[in-house]
Amino acid sequence: MIGIFYLVLFLVLLFISFMILLKTLDIFYLKTFFKTIISFFLIFFSCLFPFVSIYCLAKLFSYSELIVIFETSFLGNAIITFFKYYFIPLYIIFIIISIIVMILIILGRFQKQTMKPIKVLDGPNVVNDNILIKNKQLSIRSLTKEDVNDLLKWLTNEKVLEFHDGRDISYNEKLIYKHYFNDKNIKRLILLKNEESIGYLQYYPITKAECNKYGFENDSLVYGIDYFIGVPKYFNRGYQVKFLNMIKEELMNRNVDYLVVDPLVENEKDIKNYEKCGFKKYRLLPNHRFHEGERHDCYLMIYSKDESKLKLMKESEK
Repeated sequence: MIGIFYLVLFLVLLFISFMILLKTLDIFYLKTFFKTIISFFLIFFSCLFPFVSIYCLAKLFSYSELIVIFETSFLGNAIITFFKYYFIPLYIIFIIISIIVMILIILGRFQKQTMKPIKVLDGPNVVNDNILIKNKQLSIRSLTKEDVNDLLKWLTNEKVLEFHDGRDISYNEKLIYKHYFNDKNIKRLILLKNEESIGYLQYYPITKAECNKYGFENDSLVYGIDYFIGVPKYFNRGYQVKFLNMIKEELMNRNVDYLVVDPLVENEKDIKNYEKCGFKKYRLLPNHRFHEGERHDCYLMIYSKDESKLKLMKESEK
């Protein structure tokens, strides 16, 4: 009976280790030194965890049969040898690395990855904008709570996250509600093809402080745009450009002066899509966005109906 209890407990610990390994492998391929080192430690200790835990319990409760089996096995001898000679030095190294990382965090050198920050403290209220745009097979409508499952499916797909929020963001339903159904001054929209939801788009007014920072006129109405296609089979088929043109025309008809986007410099596909829609590279934003554990440069790209305004802004930068 005692043996069955230990067997069940071992299987439970094995399952926990397996789940830890799955989560570890999610971040293992992200090419940052710190995450790679941590991943190696987690993989190693996760493999040992079920065996060492059962052995410790057997020693604690003096279950001699299990102790003998463990100590006379090749794996048991290897683990005992490791803990005897190598565990303490490795543990000390791990503690030192952890202290260094904590100091760097305090000094602002490392940052926890979060969703892209959006500041919309002023400007017109866009949340209640009535948006329903149709163009042949494509349409754009307001986000509703019925779209939660689609958002969750899209935002747990690595191909979508790679250039959107980052593959080290672990979305769940609670996080979806927190970031997509809140009281921020952001208009949130769903992109559809033949009534099938295939992506997400949002726009929001840029703050007056940011407008002044980037050289827009004081009375300018400037909106930022973010979007992603959530269904991989629709990537690179021209839908991004079509949807961007649809929302661009809609907002320009609402007397918006400028539209701005800030793609990662290495995201060449998005940059080309924006350029096809008339956006122009205005300036480089060094270390602008924290993405997958690192700071990345972005381009500030601008669209305006009035090309002369863009020319004047560009000249003012020289």
